[in-house]
Amino acid sequence: MGNMVPAFVKAMEDYKADFPSFAERGWGATVKAERWNGRHVMFGWLVFWITAYCKGHGLLPDPSVLLDLSQWGPVASLGDSTPISQQRAIVLVAHIHVLFVSIAAAIAPFSFQDKLLLEPGEADDAPAGLFPPMAPGLTKDAEIWNGRVAMVGLICLVAQAVGTKTPILDVVNMWFGSLFY
Repeated sequence: MGNMVPAFVKAMEDYKADFPSFAERGWGATVKAERWNGRHVMFGWLVFWITAYCKGHGLLPDPSVLLDLSQWGPVASLGDSTPISQQRAIVLVAHIHVLFVSIAAAIAPFSFQDKLLLEPGEADDAPAGLFPPMAPGLTKDAEIWNGRVAMVGLICLVAQAVGTKTPILDVVNMWFGSLFY
């Protein structure tokens, strides 16, 4: 397993021993799962940039305009009868759509797509290790690196937004030199 950290190897082996029926189908701690999670985070960054661009160019409604609870009912509240903004509702619906497309891709992918789940008898890819080889181009190792960097970036983004009580889109805009607004 190359340069894998022993704790990761043990976790993968323990999962396979505890949940063999899930592990044989590729559910849980797998190499494919890491690649797919990385893809989702990279796509998330694209969504952040598009949303920041839309916000900066007046393509999203005013965040101070709240949904009307009498018209939308409890679906428009935060759980305590406080309505969410029209802007938040639009972004939420867009993300729900992306979630369902992702679920569909995992359950019934097109023939040209990489599958998340393993076919019966198919072996998972070899673990990438703590430091995968730096293979340029469209390679699985490059995709693992890009996904990991995107994940670290997302953690830093959320940490800064929470730590400074600054909206995430404002932090994204600041990080990219006020490119979006």
